[in-house]
Order: sequence, then C-alpha cells, then structure tokens
Amino acid sequence: MSDAEIAALEDQTPPRSWPFEPYLRICNAEAENLLDLLMDDVCAEWAASFERKPSINRQQAFIDCGSVILANLMRAKCSRWPTTIGMRRGKGALNRERRYRPDCMKAALFITVQDWLMKSGDVEKVKSGFNLPGYSQTSRFGLTEKGVLELEAEDWTFADFKVDRGRETIRLKDDKDRLCGYGDTPETMTMRARLDEINAKLGATEIGTTRPLNIHDKEPDYKGRKVRLYRVFNRDSFDHGGRFYGGWWQNVKSNVRPAITIDGQHTVEADFRGFNPAAILAEAGQLVPEDPYSPIVGANAPKELRDHAKATLAAYLNSKSGTTEEPGDFDSAKWGMTAEDFRAKVLNAFPMVPAMLGTEKGMKLQRLESDLAEAIMLHFVRQGHAILPIHDAFVVQAHLERELVQVMKDTFKARLGQIPHVKVTRSYALR
Repeated sequence: MSDAEIAALEDQTPPRSWPFEPYLRICNAEAENLLDLLMDDVCAEWAASFERKPSINRQQAFIDCGSVILANLMRAKCSRWPTTIGMRRGKGALNRERRYRPDCMKAALFITVQDWLMKSGDVEKVKSGFNLPGYSQTSRFGLTEKGVLELEAEDWTFADFKVDRGRETIRLKDDKDRLCGYGDTPETMTMRARLDEINAKLGATEIGTTRPLNIHDKEPDYKGRKVRLYRVFNRDSFDHGGRFYGGWWQNVKSNVRPAITIDGQHTVEADFRGFNPAAILAEAGQLVPEDPYSPIVGANAPKELRDHAKATLAAYLNSKSGTTEEPGDFDSAKWGMTAEDFRAKVLNAFPMVPAMLGTEKGMKLQRLESDLAEAIMLHFVRQGHAILPIHDAFVVQAHLERELVQVMKDTFKARLGQIPHVKVTRSYALR
C-alpha cells in the first residue's frame, strides 16, 4: 500500500473523552496571553448583546469560565490520542456538582459561555449528550481548527497546565456515576484533613522516573505529572468506594512503575495479593493462603485462569442482581469445563459469597481497602516519607521496603485479624 493510500485511510484510533477539570489553568505566559486575547473578544461580543452591559464582575466571571473551558480543550490537544472533553449541558447536573466547581462557575453562566464559544467558532460540540434508562453520556467538546490556530494549541505540552489546589478532594458520585453534592460531617472533614496532610508531602516531593516517558509508557488517561490525590466514593454513599485517584503514576503502564523515583532514589512497589478474596476469607475467620485465588484454581495456576477467577469473583461481588456473565472469552476446551461450571467453582470455593450477592459487597470492600490505604500512607507521611498509592499497592523508596511490607501486614491484621501476603516488585536497578 502506498503512503498516499495509507494517509487516506480512516483513523481507527478510538476517540476518548476526559472529564472537565474546573480548576485547570495555564501556567505558560505565552499560551495564557493567547487565551486572554480570545476570551476578551468573546466576552466583548457577549456583553454587546445586552441593552445594559453586564457588570464588571459578571464579565470577569464569563472570562474565568471560558478560560477554564479553553484550558481543558487545549490540554486535550497534548494527548496523542483523539481526545474530547466531557462537559455538562444541563442545569440540574451542573447544580449537583456545585461543590466541585469555583464559585464563579454557576450553571447558567457556564452553559452560556459554552454557547458563545461555539458561536465564535473556536469550540465545537463533537457529540451531544443523552440520558437513557441505565445509560447516559455527557456532551463532548473539542477545539475547532480555528480555535486550534488561534490558541496555537498544538504547541503546548502537559507542563504548560496545572490544577489549582482549590478543588474538592473528597468526592461523592451517585448510582449513575455522576458527581453529587453532600453535607459535611465530622467523618468527611477528618478524611479531607488527612488527605491534605498526604498531599502536602506529595507536593513537596520530587517524583520522577529513571528515563523520560514516551507515548507507549502512558495510559490514555495520562494528563501530565499531577500528584494531588482525591478520594472517590460511589453510589451516593460514603460506605462505598473511597479509592485514591489523581497521581500520574496511576496512569502509566505497570511495567513502567519500577522506573519511578522518589527524590531521586529508586523505589519498590508492594501490593496485597488478592485483596478481595483475602479480606473475605479473613472476615470469615479463615486463614489467608499465599495466593487467595488458589481455593478456586489451585496453587501455581496459569495466569490466564487466575485472571478469570479474579474477574469472576469481582463481578459477583459488584453484581446488583447477583448474577454475572464472567468469565468472558472462556475457552471451555482448554480448561475442561464450561463458563457456567467455572462460575459454580468460584461460588463453591467461597461459600460465604452467595449471601453477599446483590449487597454491593465489592463497593464495601473498596471502602475497607481505601481506609487501610489511608492508614498506611499516614504512617509514612508522618515520618516524613512520601508514598504513592495505586489502590491496594504502594510505591516507596527502596530502603523502606521492609517497613512497608510490615506496615501493610500489621494494618490488615489490626482490622481483619489475619496476616495477608504481600508481593514486592523492585526497581530495574535493584533486580
């Protein structure tokens, strides 16, 4: 096939969408100047549409809203994947998220700014949102060719953007995975204070890699070297979820993580082996085997079969109906049983699970996992050490390996009465 024929082929890369970040700003003076010039023009057109010009404060709020929208769209151009930004268009949805936005970003004004940026020809709605029973999608936006040229958007990198510290670090989502408001309690205020303590240490720490990252090292959700963490609770309940997100190290390929450095020092990664089955067994007062999935597949099972066990058990624990279609792509001939037989094998190996079906046990286990993670991180932060969470795994400087493993075991045992097994992955230089 000729180069011309290859160039004419339709792009097969699946489009991606990032959520809108309300506290994103540009930290490059040249890029900021281009954005200011564009927003001054758009605001002037908007203000001229009124018989009585809006107040200076109202115009500034318009500019501030538009600047954040454009910063999000400009940063999306830094991705090597075709990327749009998901933005709400409904007042109800935007009002639910009021806690997670700056005071100036009121729902009506935010929608108005979107409309005027589209009217100016700098922004386009790539895909309209919809809300169907059991499935919804946020409207997706991108810069037009005109917007890309005016903002010189393709010249900037992730380093030209940053997220201010003002964003909410304790986030609650409803059963449709939408951010929603909540009233503060002593529990949420304590969680926020502890997370501020962890983030303060991360912000004062140099977290790098032994070599520059390339496109193949990054997951599509990688958005630059952000270190500020936040917790996400699910299904409109602080009993569900609570995992930590936001660190750039969570959005690189797993084989790259051994190259992470903390203040220039090599690191190790330690994770709980099979956290969900280990926790279930411990809650039932049973000993936790070295591989907690071995009751299903036996010791030293092939990775593929163990992955089937992991996916199937997780699906049962998170199933609202108590049923699951997992394991997917199950090769009955290869494993000598049907997928239905394998599902029965999972339930037989964990006889306590049938009573958990439909109870959202998976989300409750995430809350347990995240609380243990908080305790483990605070242990190190309060001794002056940075620690990087990846759900039930942690990265620390190599000299802290033994202490990390012991703290993980002690924290798990203090809560569940059993000693779990911890797997350690060392950096390239220490292998």
